[in-house]
Amino acid sequence: MLIADAGSTKVEWVIVNVDGSVEARVTTHGLNALMAAPEEVTQLFAKAKTLLNNQRVDKIFYYGAGCATPAICRKIKDALISTWMSNEDSSSDPDAEARVEVESDLLGAARALLGCSPGIACILGTGSNSCLYDGQKIVSNVPSLGFILGDEGSGAALGKRLVADAFKGQLPELVRDNFLNLYELTLEEILDYTYRRPAANRFLASLVPFLKDHLWNPYVYSLVREEFKAFLKRNVTLYPGSHSLSLSFTGSIAFHFADILREAAEIQGLKVGKIEKNPMNGLIAFHTNATS
Repeated sequence: MLIADAGSTKVEWVIVNVDGSVEARVTTHGLNALMAAPEEVTQLFAKAKTLLNNQRVDKIFYYGAGCATPAICRKIKDALISTWMSNEDSSSDPDAEARVEVESDLLGAARALLGCSPGIACILGTGSNSCLYDGQKIVSNVPSLGFILGDEGSGAALGKRLVADAFKGQLPELVRDNFLNLYELTLEEILDYTYRRPAANRFLASLVPFLKDHLWNPYVYSLVREEFKAFLKRNVTLYPGSHSLSLSFTGSIAFHFADILREAAEIQGLKVGKIEKNPMNGLIAFHTNATS
């Protein structure tokens, strides 16, 4: 089977044998199904198939950022069928439609982190999201609202706060000078990247390594912690039973700032379980167990 974990920054594609062993694994640039044009989707899927040496697959599980409505999932599903199953295969296989499953990255995170157990699953990567999971399906989701209206605690939110604080004179002078000297970005360039060019969320998230390298500064440390506290307060604590349920995270931001995330959760009276960099290993285990 083919499992795809599609985020806004990158997509990981893995072909898995029935025993759970990995046959092939590649990474392509990211895709947000909500914002991507059909031709962009088709081109990316064709590239992934080529990188995987055009291997035949019997089942596809695709978990994607932006797969938020039936119409969007339909768009992705059609492209997967078109790319991975030839016209001849489709006409000779009446079950071809059923062999492709497209779901949100949030359900992928829940399955990877919690398996068949109930709890709260969260994503902290370029964007952020969360859900209440009953062990089979998502039963509640506080909407993320994207990096302009929400995405608290995400890479985009952290980058936005860093840039704003730098140009509004809030960062300590040494940190501000380091930031401006490292990236050599003028205010005009920042505004251009943020308001005129595509994928502003990726641009803002690309600045997060600077925060990681400057956690020694109390202001930077507090900035990151406050963003995590905002995510927990405005998302996680809104789920009933949040203080007693299993709470787990996936995503590069959660992984690289795990200690601060746990500290922010403790302040909110929450206990964090798993923190995984990405959900792929959990998805492999989930689908291998489901087919065994």
